[in-house]
Order: sequence, then structure tokens, then C-alpha cells
Amino acid sequence: MPVFHYEALDTKGRVVQGKMQAQSVESVIEELRNVHYTVTNIKEKKDYLSTLKDLVIKYQGVSLYALAIFTRQFATIFNAGLPIIRGLDGLAHQSLSKKLQIVIRQIHDDVKNGSSLTRAMQKHATVFSPVYIALVRAGEMAGALGEILERLAELLEREYSLRKKVQTAMTYPIFIFVAAVAVIFLLVNYIFPQFVNLLEGMDIAMPWPTTLLIYITTICRDPIVIFLFIVIAGVAGFLFKQYFQTPLGRRQLDRLLIELPIIGKVNNNVAVSRFCRTLGTLLNSGVPMVHALDVVGKVSGNEVISDIVDEIKMSLKSGMRLSQPMRAYKIFPPMVTQMIAVGEETGNLPDILTKLANAYDSEVETSLDVLVALVEPIMIVVMGGVVMFVLIAVFLPIYSILQKF
Repeated sequence: MPVFHYEALDTKGRVVQGKMQAQSVESVIEELRNVHYTVTNIKEKKDYLSTLKDLVIKYQGVSLYALAIFTRQFATIFNAGLPIIRGLDGLAHQSLSKKLQIVIRQIHDDVKNGSSLTRAMQKHATVFSPVYIALVRAGEMAGALGEILERLAELLEREYSLRKKVQTAMTYPIFIFVAAVAVIFLLVNYIFPQFVNLLEGMDIAMPWPTTLLIYITTICRDPIVIFLFIVIAGVAGFLFKQYFQTPLGRRQLDRLLIELPIIGKVNNNVAVSRFCRTLGTLLNSGVPMVHALDVVGKVSGNEVISDIVDEIKMSLKSGMRLSQPMRAYKIFPPMVTQMIAVGEETGNLPDILTKLANAYDSEVETSLDVLVALVEPIMIVVMGGVVMFVLIAVFLPIYSILQKF
């Protein structure tokens, strides 16, 4: 928040100087008028460190964990009978995220000035997803905001839990990979060159593994080669990123992510779980099916699924039930379409979708365990193979020297 230096006249006409922290010049003038001061001059103090901090806060995101905690606390406060304005005022002071604190204060001011909670949250689309806003709107319209906030909190907590499990499962393989790269870097750049200097003074024929390793070491230590590699890698990465941001590239990448062996199954199960849980939560909150599917498509995070949802939505508009068009897409396993058909027949579709989401969350955990179990030995074998190649390249010349004696 910026700091303003001001000069004013008090009620007796005396000059008063001071400084005040406020959102804007108008806020300073209003505060001084409240104590019957006549403002003569206001100047903002330039604090470059604070400006940098404000810039960082402006462009940083809000973590899923902080949003889940806020939603859970908001639901608890609302269900306890506390007015929304007072509840938001309290939450603004205890949020885990500085960015979220600012957003909550702005929502508080908008609601205080007569805006609905939905309209106030729509101004912060980078923080609140379409699902979040759609559920809050449904809660306000149905007069069941407390219950909706509880469901939202549960939805966010499950999403956070699943994301943490994925991150935890990948921690050890990433650690092994980094360790392998570090060991290879030390061997090739520091240990092996010293050994090469020793061999160059001896009149022996170099075995091909040693010659190959010397060639690789020479290339890796050449600044020009390193510079060219960084430039080529940077340009290639930029071009790939630009391509995958296009609609066609994004669809191809998303299709690849759900068709890869093992990893594709995990991504597919995550997508099915998110589809079922989001749709079930929206339907359970009174959101119409077509509108719910529209929201599910936007937040799916996968262009292939988004396209499928659009096609399913068109089928529903022509009079078909949800389970009928879903059978045409292999991304939805037969069990999912069968259970959804049962839910439609029994009128219990939201609960069926929630149970399916829970089942696929468990399957994701199992698939991640299998993936980690496969990745560990593969990385160890690869690392061991590289280290073995280096050792062979080192010891073959030594063996040749010993044979001469």
C-alpha cells in the first residue's frame, strides 16, 4: 500500500504536515476531512521496494491450498450465522496468501456497496474458477450458500489432495534423476579429464569406449558448444511452447498425454475423476445439466475432453441422455457410462458421479504407485549403465598398461 505525504490546515488555520498509508489520494483526502483538515498538498512517497512487492503480488497466483482454506473458513463463518460482510472482513486479515487478502478486501468492498457475491467474485477470474463462480451463483439463487460453500471446500480439498499425491509420487524419481545427472557431470567434467591427461603421456592405443568418452568430454567442456546447445535448446523450447499454445498443438499434446502407455492411463483417470466430481457437484447444487457441462468443459484442463463435452452437450440438446453419447468415446470406461445410465434411471445421478470420482481417485493412487515402482528401477538401470560405461572407459586403458608388464 502506498505512503502519501500531506500538508493541510487544521481548524485553527495552522499548517499540519504528516504521512499516511492509504490505497489512493482520495482515501487520504477523505481521512483528513473526517478530522476537519483542509488539504493543501499531497504527494506520494516513492518506495521502490514496496512497488516491486506490489507488482509481484499483482501477478502471482493463489495456491489451491490457500483457496481451499479460505472456502472452508468462509463456509464455517457463514453457517455460524455471521453476516457475509463481517465474515469477509475477518477472513481478509487471516488468509494464507497476500494476493488472496487483497482480493477478499475488494470483494468485501463490492458486497458492502450492494454487489452480489457472484458479481464481486467474477471480477477476479484468475483466482476463482468458472466452477467456483457457477456454484456460488447457484447457492445465492437457491438460498443455500452455506451448503454450496461446504461442497466447494470439499471439492477443492480433494483436488488439492490428488495434486499433492501426484507431486509426492514424482519426488523420488526426480531426486534420482538429479542425482544421476550430478554424478555424471562430476565424472565427465572433473574426474575423467584428469585421467585423460595421465593417459596422453603414455604410448597406448585407446579402446573405443575411452575414445568416445574423451570425445564427449571435449565437447561438453567447449564453451562454444555449450553456448550453441543452450541457444538451440532455448529456441526449440520456445518454438514448441508457441506451437502447443495453438489450438491444434494443444489438442495434439493433450491427446498424447492420455494415450501414452502407463502415464496416459493415469492422466485419463485424473480427467475422468475431475469430470465426474465437477459435474456431480454442479448438478447436486441445482445447476442445469447443459450449463453444468459447459462449465465442466471450460475447467477440464484438456482440449480433447473439452471437445468431447461440447459434442455431448449438442447430443443432449437433441434429446439424448448423458450416458448415450458418452459410450462413443473411449476416454470414458464402460463402467462410467453404465453407472451414469443407472444414475439417470434412478434419479440419483449426482451421487453416482461422486462415487465414480472417489473410485477413480483411488485408481489414480494405485496407478501412481505402479508408475513410481516402474520408474525407480528404470532410472537406476540407466544411471548404472552410464556409470558402468565411464568405469569401463577408465579401466580398459589401465588394463592395457598392466598387460605390458
